[in-house]
Amino acid sequence: MKRNLIFALLIAAFAFVQASAQPTPTTETRANRREKMANSTPEQRAQRQTEQMKKQLDLSAQQETAVASINLKYAQQAQTLMDAAERSRESIKQVRTMMTSKDEELKKVFSEEQYKQYDAFKDARKGQAKRNRGQRAKR
Repeated sequence: MKRNLIFALLIAAFAFVQASAQPTPTTETRANRREKMANSTPEQRAQRQTEQMKKQLDLSAQQETAVASINLKYAQQAQTLMDAAERSRESIKQVRTMMTSKDEELKKVFSEEQYKQYDAFKDARKGQAKRNRGQRAKR
């Protein structure tokens, strides 16, 4: 009897330790991120993209300047689409065309290896977005 009680207490203590060791979910939800992005300026978004590319692709100072101007140009174009707040097939086509143009400009700035890394990063982001959409559908 005494052994069973000790055993039960040990199991309860183990379960408590395991439960308290679980990471807490992040407080930033998808809606918060979307709102933060909507409230940011094109300049802020372009700066964030440039910093990320600089870190990922090891850009030179000259490349960083060129990439920053390209990111700003397309962030400003994207802002006009965001301001319209209309998600139609036409606006989606415009975004795709805009992204293709941006990629072509970036390809001229990056080395072949950097562009491969950039393309791989974009593919990874697309895969993550697809997985996220799948998780939302399961809810």
